[in-house]
Amino acid sequence: MDKKNLEQLEFLTSVITAVLLLVITYLQYQKNRPFWWLILIVSIFMGANAYMKYKKIELKK
Repeated sequence: MDKKNLEQLEFLTSVITAVLLLVITYLQYQKNRPFWWLILIVSIFMGANAYMKYKKIELKK
């Protein structure tokens, strides 16, 4: 595997993780759990991380 494929794989896993965290946040909010907002903050950071990886890939093109 070359470096470009690894960067794309890293971006894809970051996006999937961010989406799963958003789903978990929604489920925790619906069940009125007290710390859903903490999971939301982590979801936002993961989304930002995925965006930065996307921009890194786009700049190399």
